[in-house]
Amino acid sequence: MIVKNFKWFLMLPIAAVVAALIVGFACGGFNLGLDFTGGTVINIEMGTEDFSDQTVADAVRSVEGVQGEVSVTKSENVAIVRIQDIGDEAATGDLVASIVDKVAETYSGAEQKSIDSVGGTASGELIKNAALSIAIAGILMLIYIWIRFDLYSGIGALAALLINILVMVCVMCIFRVQLDSTFIAACLTILGYSINDTVVLFDRIRENMGKFDKNTDSDALVTTSVKQTLGRTINTSATTLIMVACVFILGVDSIRIFTFPLLIGIVVGTYSSIFIAAPIWIKLEKKFGKGKKTVSYTHLRAHET
Repeated sequence: MIVKNFKWFLMLPIAAVVAALIVGFACGGFNLGLDFTGGTVINIEMGTEDFSDQTVADAVRSVEGVQGEVSVTKSENVAIVRIQDIGDEAATGDLVASIVDKVAETYSGAEQKSIDSVGGTASGELIKNAALSIAIAGILMLIYIWIRFDLYSGIGALAALLINILVMVCVMCIFRVQLDSTFIAACLTILGYSINDTVVLFDRIRENMGKFDKNTDSDALVTTSVKQTLGRTINTSATTLIMVACVFILGVDSIRIFTFPLLIGIVVGTYSSIFIAAPIWIKLEKKFGKGKKTVSYTHLRAHET
């Protein structure tokens, strides 16, 4: 069933990605954070936890000289103000003082705590390093699966991980969530988490190869293996999902920025591990494996020892 309907299972995330890109770009495209675009972060001690981030953002936007996108997040009694373009660097000090004064008109206890700036060169370097980190993680996982099982298993696992990351990015685009270094950390976390389910499934497939007759239909072998690991996969994912959801609901804004992509990644990662990775392996093994039309049982059973 799973291998037979693989095209439909694959079309679902692809359709989700295409729809997300259309909707996302219609709403303004990717919401890149200061880590990627460069800009300034001002931490303002508010003197109270009872303040509105929207009110602070409106106050900042009203200051003459503030350009580009402005976002504000709360961290207890600190307002974290992010400005993508603060104008002339020489005027930064005066502009920041004006921003704090403007905020203080509404919240009298407001005062500057710290300020950090990210230049265009640094943000470009971060983009390159982020892409490099994800690429290296993917290649190392491919090598591990290749050694542990075979090359086709590695390709299937890598394809599932790629779909996972693409869906995460597109969902962030729809909800206009900022893509920054925190999102990259979430992506790397999901890469490590999702590969675990895939390894468990491939391990069960290999185990069943030692039990089933060589003439057993390969599609039936995969379907049986999925059914045997399905309970474990769902229980593990559901437990993790509940924990992350609690942190997302009860945590502060800075934590939600990290946990929201994790929620998406856990769900999509579970789906791709079950319905994407194994069917890709079967199709590659049938087409390019030693047996061409039959799964190369001998090749994988050799690893059992």
